[in-house]
Amino acid sequence: MGVVDDFKGASILCKVAFILLLIATLFTCISYTTTDWVYDDIGAGALHYGLWRICGKTDIPTACNAIDGWANDWYGVVQAFVTFGFFGILVSFFLVVLYIFVSKCQKNGEVAIAVAIICIATGVFYLIGVIVFAAEVNDWPENNTTDYKFGYSFALSIIALVLEIIGGILMIVEGKGGGGGGGTKPSA
Repeated sequence: MGVVDDFKGASILCKVAFILLLIATLFTCISYTTTDWVYDDIGAGALHYGLWRICGKTDIPTACNAIDGWANDWYGVVQAFVTFGFFGILVSFFLVVLYIFVSKCQKNGEVAIAVAIICIATGVFYLIGVIVFAAEVNDWPENNTTDYKFGYSFALSIIALVLEIIGGILMIVEGKGGGGGGGTKPSA
């Protein structure tokens, strides 16, 4: 059986979960590494904040400062929870690929339930990180009067975590046998 045949043989729920997690993987990789979670647009001194760097709006690459290991507690919480969500999306997508394309994992309900658990648990972690970021960003630093605007990286994170949770829900149904052929163990 080829890759195309394996994909055709998967249930519609599994195919939808695969596509959702593929998109979530793309979006989370972009949002995790880019510097546009929030930005201020104050002229030449405009700054763009990501999870790991703050960059000015110049063409000089040295205009960025690393903020990993920053001693700001809430920012560390955001980095940690979003990292759990990031890895959860990557692992769950990998497991869905195994579920569809590897004969020993095909239609194995245990793999589907594992994907669902990882998606939902790490999706909730991702959600907590995004909520903390949204709640705290305009209150920091304490004496700041800047009104930060949320950027595309923040939006992609929200989309990725929603797709991850929906993918997890679909895989629960798949693993319980509702996806058409799912929920069975492979033959030995």
